[in-house]
Amino acid sequence: MNWRSDEVRWRFLPGAIATILMASLFHFGLLSPLEQIGYSTLFQLRGERKWDDRLVLIKIDEPSIKQFGQFPWKRSRYADLLDRLTQADASIIAFDVLFSESSPDDAAFAQAMLKSKRVVLAQAEDESGQPLLPIPELRDAAVASGHIRIWADTDGMTRAIQPQINGTLAFGIATVMSYSMMQAAIAMPDLSHPIWLNWVGRADQIQQYSFASVVQGDVPDSAFRDKIVIVGMTAIGMDATPTPFNRYPLASGVHLQATLIDNVLQGNPVHSMRHPVITLLIFAIGGVGFSILLSFYRTGIQVAIAGFAIAGWIGGSVTALQANYLLPVALPIGLVVSSTIATALIERSRMNAALRQQVDQLQQRYQTTVVTRPVPEATSIREITQLTTLADQLGQAQLTQQAITHSLAIGLIAADLRGQVWFCNEIATSLLHVEIDQALEAILVPEWLCLEQWQQVLAQPHTVFVEKFYQQKWFRLQVEPLSVQTDGVLVSLEDITIRKAIELNLGDQIQELNQLSELKDEFLSTVSHELRTPLTNMKMAIQLLKIASTETQKEHYLQILENECNRESDLVNGLLDLQRIESGQQPLQSTSIELQTWLPTLLEPFYRRTETRQQEFNVIIDPSLPILNCDRAAVERVLVELINNACKYTPPNEQIVVSAEWIAPWIEFRVENSGIEIPDEAIDKIFERFYRVPNADPWKQGGSGLGLALVRCLVESLQGKIELKSEPNWTIFIVRFKSE
Repeated sequence: MNWRSDEVRWRFLPGAIATILMASLFHFGLLSPLEQIGYSTLFQLRGERKWDDRLVLIKIDEPSIKQFGQFPWKRSRYADLLDRLTQADASIIAFDVLFSESSPDDAAFAQAMLKSKRVVLAQAEDESGQPLLPIPELRDAAVASGHIRIWADTDGMTRAIQPQINGTLAFGIATVMSYSMMQAAIAMPDLSHPIWLNWVGRADQIQQYSFASVVQGDVPDSAFRDKIVIVGMTAIGMDATPTPFNRYPLASGVHLQATLIDNVLQGNPVHSMRHPVITLLIFAIGGVGFSILLSFYRTGIQVAIAGFAIAGWIGGSVTALQANYLLPVALPIGLVVSSTIATALIERSRMNAALRQQVDQLQQRYQTTVVTRPVPEATSIREITQLTTLADQLGQAQLTQQAITHSLAIGLIAADLRGQVWFCNEIATSLLHVEIDQALEAILVPEWLCLEQWQQVLAQPHTVFVEKFYQQKWFRLQVEPLSVQTDGVLVSLEDITIRKAIELNLGDQIQELNQLSELKDEFLSTVSHELRTPLTNMKMAIQLLKIASTETQKEHYLQILENECNRESDLVNGLLDLQRIESGQQPLQSTSIELQTWLPTLLEPFYRRTETRQQEFNVIIDPSLPILNCDRAAVERVLVELINNACKYTPPNEQIVVSAEWIAPWIEFRVENSGIEIPDEAIDKIFERFYRVPNADPWKQGGSGLGLALVRCLVESLQGKIELKSEPNWTIFIVRFKSE
């Protein structure tokens, strides 16, 4: 076989080995646990999405069971709930509860269902495969019924649902179809194939209410009007099921059905790319093709290429999932890893074989010639051949050969099997203080190798290496046999400080780049959403204005247009102000501010504003306040933003306290408001752009979410400090400026 055909064979061999290995694991299902882990990880990397606003969950939870007694309940409980939801004008009421056994209250429940004309019931199968159908009286009263049968994988998670079994639609499909007939038509997915679930997010983020609270009338009718209401068990330990976002604690079966309903409403079920053709392409490209690519590079670059390939596949898989396409993870990554390992091992084997052959020839020809072995990681087969050929030519001149070995950038030591040194170059002498005829054991043990390792190397020469931080640098020491004919060992000592520093810093750099990328994506997503919302409302108002029939309606829609225009303008101006401050484009002019006279004038408008809101407004100014040398407009905007924020979120009959105090060398401004406190988890995010504390705006006053971010930038540009404290029933913002 000629050289070219032999080279082609070696390039194909690693890929063939990796492909056979991964094909075997794939065939016997041994990759399934890794694929399941990859499945959950992709959803977590993609992040949570917002649950559809048309979906509401009524929970049969612990408080409801505590109030109404042990489950199952009397049908009268469900009849009461049904009457309540019918009164609230819910579009569809779907019970993820089995009613397969008769009870005395069936007639009343059926009557409530007939009156409602919007009930969907669930059906299932028992352990023997017998159907568990709603009793005929209830089934006849329902508008539809659907199966809740699921097939969980070995990790307990359900990834796909059969849209119909024996002509019976899935519970979620039947629910959305019923809703579609009563509201706007909704496109249905392909019912001839399993529907892969596109997990939305954590179960507690769906709009949900306790069964007991709804029955008692604690929830307003508006929460259910024109909505799909799904009723199901969420109590801990009952019907538990894991999701990518719910492991501890688990979600429940009703959340799985809610996910299916959300997917159909949004039209975004996942499209699984686990197709035989795609699998074959992955084997071809990730196995043989990838190993051929790696064979053109040395080991370090091979590892880097593999790392970039894995990172690229994971990033591409997350991007594909954002577009509702699910790619396999374990198989392609396994092929990349196995191809890289196989390529490196075979390349190393070939290098060692070629090196041994060349060294053996030199040893036979020059008995007194020093044998050197280049570090495999830094050389290729061709480079080894060139080096040994050069050593063969220089072997005729002992002095020239010694000059080359002494000029190498690595330390070299040769010793016989008694551990007696018979050669060392200058680098080895300077680093290890070794000399000819010295016992190598005293140099290497225990500083580099333990006594047992050294004895094993001498008894049966084999390659051993260790990396160590020595004399403020990182070194790689390698001990390996010389050759078959010459009994002994060769010790090489290489400075790997630069490589080690790159390895140590690479992880931090990748993590920092990922964080920057996530921040960029999050910012662009949030800005686009915030800018799009007012535009959508303006378009809606314009359409309504076209069909308005009265002047009152026209004025109302014009007011909406004006409000949304102002909202869009405030958002854009806020972003521009924030960008100018952060980029240093907004000049700051320092002036002398007499706080005792300036602050009362600034705060005067807030007395009337707080009075109209039935809030108590107090101002405390330290008479010893010194002159503040600062940008007057910037300080004014900081204080006005903080006080506006306090007025917005302070309930009636609560207090707002603004104070200025001299605490050398700082002038400290405090804006305090009672009746509200900020959760601990929100304190670290409160100054982020567009962040608003969840459920902290019961009056629906809105806002751009840029005010506090702008305040922080202004304070920092003025060389000041800002701090947030949240105490029981109090929220306190503290701003400090140094008085010079």
